[in-house]
Amino acid sequence: MVKKIDFRPIIAGLVLVGAFATAITLNLDHTKTGNDQVINSLNIDNGDLDINWERYQSLDIKLTESLKISESGTYHLTGTLENGSIAIDAGVSNVRLVLDNVTITNQSGPAISCYNADDLVIETIGKNTLSDGEEYDSVYDEDVTGVIYSKADLTFQGDGSLDITSNYQDAIVGKDDVKFNSGAYHITAKDDAIRGKDSVYIVNGNFVIESGADVMKSTNEQDQGKGFILVENGSFSLTSTTAKGLKATKNLLIYGGNFAINTYDDAIHSDNYVGIVDGTININAGDDGIHANSELVIDGGSITIAKAYEGIEAQVITINNGEVSLTTNDDGINAGGGADESSKNRPGADPFNADESCILTINGGNIYVNSSGDGVDSNGWLYINGGTTIVDGPTNNGNGALDAGMEIVMNGGDAFAIGSSGMAESLGANSSVPNLSAYFNYIYPAGTTIEIKDSSDEIIFSHTSAKSFSHLAAGTNNFGFGKTYTIYINGEEFQQFTISNITTTIGKTQNSFKR
Repeated sequence: MVKKIDFRPIIAGLVLVGAFATAITLNLDHTKTGNDQVINSLNIDNGDLDINWERYQSLDIKLTESLKISESGTYHLTGTLENGSIAIDAGVSNVRLVLDNVTITNQSGPAISCYNADDLVIETIGKNTLSDGEEYDSVYDEDVTGVIYSKADLTFQGDGSLDITSNYQDAIVGKDDVKFNSGAYHITAKDDAIRGKDSVYIVNGNFVIESGADVMKSTNEQDQGKGFILVENGSFSLTSTTAKGLKATKNLLIYGGNFAINTYDDAIHSDNYVGIVDGTININAGDDGIHANSELVIDGGSITIAKAYEGIEAQVITINNGEVSLTTNDDGINAGGGADESSKNRPGADPFNADESCILTINGGNIYVNSSGDGVDSNGWLYINGGTTIVDGPTNNGNGALDAGMEIVMNGGDAFAIGSSGMAESLGANSSVPNLSAYFNYIYPAGTTIEIKDSSDEIIFSHTSAKSFSHLAAGTNNFGFGKTYTIYINGEEFQQFTISNITTTIGKTQNSFKR
């Protein structure tokens, strides 16, 4: 039996439910042109903030049977539905569901479905639990696949929690925009966890999610300004056992938040653009840590990729600031993509052609790369203009700590890269920063401390290697033309050298070394 709720026969004067979430507005600090332009291009729907719920009547309902809602208003729900659902068909109306310690299980379909409304707002008080069954009844269209399913703009808020278990396919499906203003969400999904066709926009919240497919995704490929994921803040523990973490068809921007992402495929992925302004991001990925098909811009934050096939990958990469640390099975930072044979059969492989349109630019930040493939790699141009970049590069001679298909140009900052010597490159003869390319006649083991000191015995560079190495590329404005420096290995003097050119080379570029 389904209870149909219609406000028309209800007398005025019902008490409005308290503890409603206050309006939250987009308040982002744009400091970098690239991300600023992208955020301004997004079609962000904040219509939920314009709704004056005091205009609408409110009703308290204790759940005992399925509900069908056909009118605007606020519905304060309590109780348990052991096998039932809430269905909304309210035309162009606005509906708010306040879930107050509610449990809903529907063995044959969604727990909450909205087929017709302008905005659906779900607010939580206390602990709420929703789940579905392993099969849906044939009365549902084939695109109805979520425990919560909405054709209207869908907004979540409140101080409570929402636990969702999807046994059929998805947990939350929004055919328009999906937005989270606040709340705590614990989701276990057989397939996708959160899917917003036009967008997934997170202002704040606490998310613990395990999904059998993508964790959060937007899918709109057609409409301008849509198909994006935008995160302002929040706490995220995200796991995908077969697919990606955050996945956008157009643009993906992170302005803050704390992320722990563990995925089979890419952790953060966009078919177009990824921008990271701030936040703490920790990644374990089976494929790329962060991937954009077109462009990727990092303006700040702390990014740690403890495990990935490739760490950061896009055709054009710009790092303006931030703390970045990567450990990878192949390339660390790659402008161009994985076109080599080693990545041919990796999950989600997405190769690019090597050409001058591939550009990697480091303008600032502190960057550490520990890679088994190329450390810092561009299929086209590699520019280092600022910041500090340290690379523990490959041990095999088929890759290099630094690699550029066109040219490496260093105009500022500090860069120190150690690794194998077979494919080793310097920091560029056309650079404006003096740099050293040192070939050693010995393959030094992991744990070796290498230092460069000036004539006053001041340390210019010191690093203890994570792996064996036989080449060092070092560039810094602390090098002065005509000045002499000394390399020390484990505290013992190895060799003196004098900076005589933009690139000073010492040692022989041969591939046979002692151990």
